[in-house]
Amino acid sequence: MTRQAWWLIMDGVTKTDRGARRADGRQEQKVLMLSERSRGDANPILYIDENDVQAGHAAGIGQVNPEQLYYLMSRGISKDEAERLIIMGFLEPVVTRIPVEGIRQQLLTVIERKLQA
Repeated sequence: MTRQAWWLIMDGVTKTDRGARRADGRQEQKVLMLSERSRGDANPILYIDENDVQAGHAAGIGQVNPEQLYYLMSRGISKDEAERLIIMGFLEPVVTRIPVEGIRQQLLTVIERKLQA
């Protein structure tokens, strides 16, 4: 996620060595840009030295979906709150994977504070 005039570069690397038969290596990179001046680059990199594997990558870069924003606002939600909900929904798959509840809550607190700034 990028704000203001930030530039985020994500280099995701998956390496599958020879002999790792039936390995499954996948990566997904998503960048949410919160400003017209921000930029995001997603660079999925796959090094595969084995034939009998499954591997794939996906990358998506974009801004808050105006149709989602419109839908929430048509339900009486303010623009700021609608954007906050969309951003939290974007981050939710990552945040929920943090196994330690205290750290997860700390991160959510920091995110909320940054979104209000």
